[in-house]
This record gives sequence, structure tokens and C-alpha cells, in this order.
Amino acid sequence: MLQHTLPTKTQHFSDLTGNRSIKGQIDLIVLRHMAQRVLLTLRTSEPGVEVASIPQLFELAERKGSFHRIALYRPEILRQLETISFVGFVSAWQDRVDEMARAELYRMDQHIFPALLRMPGLLGYSSLELRPGRWYNLVLLQNLATGTELKESGAHQYAAYQLAPKVYSWIRLHNGIFPGGLAVMQPKLLTTKHYSFHEEEQNFRMFKIAYE
Repeated sequence: MLQHTLPTKTQHFSDLTGNRSIKGQIDLIVLRHMAQRVLLTLRTSEPGVEVASIPQLFELAERKGSFHRIALYRPEILRQLETISFVGFVSAWQDRVDEMARAELYRMDQHIFPALLRMPGLLGYSSLELRPGRWYNLVLLQNLATGTELKESGAHQYAAYQLAPKVYSWIRLHNGIFPGGLAVMQPKLLTTKHYSFHEEEQNFRMFKIAYE
């Protein structure tokens, strides 16, 4: 069952520009594939080097030339048969991207990345460009409250509210869980937020879906 929660800015899903499709289950197929690659990487990596090299970084080749990056922060927890949470970030670049804004967003990503090491609940991260300009990012967490500190940081606020409207056409942000851990591989969506960006307004509109 879907429960639609509309913010005051957007009264109807059709009010969103750009992407107007509810693609939670389709996105989940891609995010599940990314999680499977994380699990395979876990099973083929060497446990003995984990403490000395955190995060463990991997670069994988996907079909059709897609590039897949994986970072393992707490591999010992990812191997356990316990429920873990995830955030799936799906995005599309604007047709005419502000190159200065994109470069600044990349710089901010590099600034935020070291802060991830201080988040005890961060387990892993996966990034896949499925096709040019279409990115999928999977963040694996002990619980969905883990990212609150990072989201409230000045760097993240600047990237999300000042730079994103200049770079992205739309974003779908999924929250969910892996009941029983990655080994069970049965991800479940909890909520999806659709963001639509407006270049002329330097603002965004949002439509939220809660799954029951």
C-alpha cells in the first residue's frame, strides 16, 4: 500500500517537472544489483587487511562500460546476518549543467568524504553511473539515524541546497532496509522522496511516498 504525503509546495505529483515517474521498485532492482556486488566484494576481499586499510576501496567494471566504485567502512558488520538500513540516491544531471557548480559540488564531495570515517554507523558505500548523467548511489548504514549528523553539517547543507539545484534535473531518494543483512538480499523500501529542481527558481519541489 502506498501512502502519499504532499508538501505544501507540490499539491499533485504532476506538478513536478522533469522526472514524474514513481520508479521505486525499478530503482530497487539496480540498488539490489549494487548490493550484490558489495556482497561479492566482501566475500572475495581479505579480512586480514580490514583494520589496517579502512575504508577498503574497489573499482569494478560493469557492462556497457559503466564504472562502479565501492567503499567498505565496516566489512565485519556487513558480513553479519543482521538487518541493516540503506539510502539509495538516484539522480540525473541537467541537460546544460553549470560546470562551475558541478566542479564545486565535486570539491564538496571530497570535503565531505573524510567526515564519513567519523560516522560509527556507516558500513559501506557504492556508486554506479548506469549511463552518462544517470547516477545510482547506495549507502549502507546500521540505522537510518546514522546520517543525521552529516546531513546537518554546513558542508552538506551547502551542497544540497545551494549547488544541487544548479546541477541536477531530479533526484529520487530511497530509504529502506535489508532484513537479515546482505546475505539474505531482500531489500525493502520504506520511503521515497522525489525532488524536482527548477533552474529559474534555484529551488526544488518534493513528493514523498511511504510504503506499507
